[in-house]
Amino acid sequence: MNFNLKFGSITRKGAKLFYENLPWFVRETIRETFPNRFVPPLYTQLPLSVPHSLHIDPTNLCNFRCIFCPTGDLELLKTINRPKGLMSYELFCKIIDELAIICKESGQKVNELHLYKDGEPLIHKDLGRMIAYAKSKNVAYSVQTTTNASLLTRERASEILESGLDIIRISIEHVYDDGYKTVTQNYSNYNNVKENVRFLFEEKVRRRSSLIIKTKIVDIGFDKSVIKKFCDDFTPISDQISVNNLMGWSNSNIKDFTLGINVKRSMGISAKLREKNICPEPFRSLAVNFNGQASVCCVDWAMETVVGDLTKESLNDIWNGAEMKKFRLLHSNGNRAQIKACRNCHYLKGFPDHLYLDDKTSDLNKLYNYRNT
Repeated sequence: MNFNLKFGSITRKGAKLFYENLPWFVRETIRETFPNRFVPPLYTQLPLSVPHSLHIDPTNLCNFRCIFCPTGDLELLKTINRPKGLMSYELFCKIIDELAIICKESGQKVNELHLYKDGEPLIHKDLGRMIAYAKSKNVAYSVQTTTNASLLTRERASEILESGLDIIRISIEHVYDDGYKTVTQNYSNYNNVKENVRFLFEEKVRRRSSLIIKTKIVDIGFDKSVIKKFCDDFTPISDQISVNNLMGWSNSNIKDFTLGINVKRSMGISAKLREKNICPEPFRSLAVNFNGQASVCCVDWAMETVVGDLTKESLNDIWNGAEMKKFRLLHSNGNRAQIKACRNCHYLKGFPDHLYLDDKTSDLNKLYNYRNT
């Protein structure tokens, strides 16, 4: 018995060491394929000196009006007076510089730095410069972005490849022009999107770039022929393809972003949806909006989980600050219903088991020196 326990402990430690020394893109593939087997439970890694995931939004403007996306509903955005604009390059560099200091002092890096949140990143003329600057500071294992590819001209594709970007996610909305118009409400050139992706893929192969192209489509109730055409069209010009589920975002009671579809698994399909009290995001992530305001969560489309302002505060002060502490306390004590954006959050239901924290209230309060109030 004792030998088995000791042997099991050694095996687990060896496996963890082996996993941590794998190339980042191999680790990411393992995480996505076996999220609960090869990734240590989040609570064993807390508290974090550096967020695991950091989103920085170059812009919350978008050229599409997708029917399942809050940014696509202009009337909805008017009701909350959501500001709109583009992040200045100077502010972006400030954030990255402050992140670099945290990384140096802690000896850690962000797992995933996403240059994306609410808008279409390619609207920002400095996206390539932003990516290159982030890469030059070595603050993340992986720098990523997500785009609808309609603006991915040959010039912008070359810019992306030269920037050193690690992963680009391409969001395909349909596989026919009329379907594109139905989903986006204002765009109907499927072939343009496909050819943009084709050029990026062929150019990255020609340049022997390490960029990983992940192409996805959100299933809004498509028949099998649409899914088959998507797979046939993009398998040859992508490194990975996926068919994703709809996701209900935060403030899910305001509008049904799942379009009446009975979604049973997370957006990435790997995790079954289930009710939770404690969200892992306050403990592992941060999302900086275009204007420098820092939201706790990347799906905070209404900007209602703001815990600081990067135009006035440092990244470290926000990550370890009083507002973030208050936010974590509400979640760790099962009081997320007091936060409007979190009260009816569909996104929370889809987190995989290794991010489950509902049974760790006392541990969280000890780790963060909280007291039940």
